Amino acid sequence: MENEVPEKQRDPAYVLGAASFLNDAGSDMIAPIWPTFLTGLGLTQGQVQVVDGLALTVTSIAKLGAGYASDRTGRRKLFITIGYSMSMVSRLGFLLVSFFAYRLQHLIFWKSMDRLGKMRGPPRDAIVADHAQEKTRGRAFGILRSLDTAGAVAGTLITLLLFRYLGYAGIILLAVVPTAGSVIIVTTLIKEQRGRDVFKGVSFRGLDRNLLLFLVASVLFALATYSYSLLIFLSTGHSSTVEQQTLLYLLFTIVYATSAYPFGRFSDRVGRRPVLLCAFLLLIVTSLWFYLVVDLWSLVPMFLFFGLMNGALDPVQTSLVADLVEKERRASIIGAFQMAIGITALPAGIIIGFLWDLSMAIAGSPVFAFQYSVVLTLLALVILLIVKTHSEK
Repeated sequence: MENEVPEKQRDPAYVLGAASFLNDAGSDMIAPIWPTFLTGLGLTQGQVQVVDGLALTVTSIAKLGAGYASDRTGRRKLFITIGYSMSMVSRLGFLLVSFFAYRLQHLIFWKSMDRLGKMRGPPRDAIVADHAQEKTRGRAFGILRSLDTAGAVAGTLITLLLFRYLGYAGIILLAVVPTAGSVIIVTTLIKEQRGRDVFKGVSFRGLDRNLLLFLVASVLFALATYSYSLLIFLSTGHSSTVEQQTLLYLLFTIVYATSAYPFGRFSDRVGRRPVLLCAFLLLIVTSLWFYLVVDLWSLVPMFLFFGLMNGALDPVQTSLVADLVEKERRASIIGAFQMAIGITALPAGIIIGFLWDLSMAIAGSPVFAFQYSVVLTLLALVILLIVKTHSEK
């Protein structure tokens, strides 16, 4: 049965959400200072986008592998535990990079390991999807994403309060602690039973046409999406301090955290597509707002819109994929979908990073990067309009 779960594990969205809360607290202690940490090591602003994109691409293959292996073996917990453990170790690697001579390949290695920890995503999402009925799946993923992003808020607040005392190295070392808590929660509270041997292999034959269309739209949208690092760099152009940058990032994470659950619930009521259309439009609004930025205060709405975009996208995107595929291939297809989005991060990072540096050199502002994002997002939005969800068939 699709919703059969171990007897003692009645609410995996909350248990896994708690683990995500702690891990993201550690991750987002680093996130606000990550862009300036890298430029302090000698990278250009465009290169930071490339590093983030490359790491996502290299490690996205692990998501497909974890999804496949999870479905093949009927085990979810193992891959979630390994994923959190790798994220914990990678943060110690960042600390080593900060102490020793800068080497780009070392930085990419540790960043890739951090992203490799994302292998936990497909098995974790499959547990949540298996537990929830389709009509409540958006709510379940909304809970997961809200707790996940609430951890990001907590981590950002810690950095805001302690950075002036601990500096980059101290914050990175402290970030290891909550991630260790994630490993403990998953190890002790997830009571997994091996599922029935219903694995059919990874086959993309017979996939819903609407899922394939949604994949195309999502890939185009991923190509159009820049990282929050670029918004942080916009603030540095208006003489922002590290504390001010952290506050802006905090605004982003608070909006993200508080909007994910309502957007997830709303998608259960009105359908996934209207909420995803809203996410696409919000990225366009974020990019166009660049033309109105004249000082640090006028930059604030960009972080607000960017947070709303992520809050609308994350829980609903995964929910729609889960809706359109049967249980036996769910983790594998979620993994394949996330791999496709992750692979897209490399060309996206290269293109947006190149346009950013080129535009800064020619026009003194990153206008080309935002124009590119608007055009590609509009194309993705048109394709999304063709997609039909189960409720519309």
